[in-house]
Amino acid sequence: MNVKWVVPDADLAALIDAAGEERNLVRRSNACGAIKVLASNESNKPKLCRTQGLLDALVGAAWEDAVDSDALDARTRAVTTLLYLSEPKDNRLIVARHGGVLECLVKVIGEDTGEARWRASSALATLAKTPGNRGAMG
Repeated sequence: MNVKWVVPDADLAALIDAAGEERNLVRRSNACGAIKVLASNESNKPKLCRTQGLLDALVGAAWEDAVDSDALDARTRAVTTLLYLSEPKDNRLIVARHGGVLECLVKVIGEDTGEARWRASSALATLAKTPGNRGAMG
């Protein structure tokens, strides 16, 4: 798939780094929350989906085991952001074909019982609306 990736500005790059690589779970959770707020705005979704490193950071944050409330918050916020980014039709192939996204959503469904599970299920259902994603998802 040919995606024109966008280089993030300095502030967004700092959030992406904190969301994906930060060992401090409070800071990671806060970064995921800030990205989630950005992704909730319809006009931001196309650009965010194509921002270098963002999907990797969200997968990394959601993949981590939810060992405490901060880790669970980070996971829930990351999965919610993946759901938001999956809503525009033009984003669905990019999200579903990005390495680790589908596996991560399935992992969250298997491990969680609350909001993160619900959001992951919703994200998979949204991604499945695009016929080009169904083969890989099956």
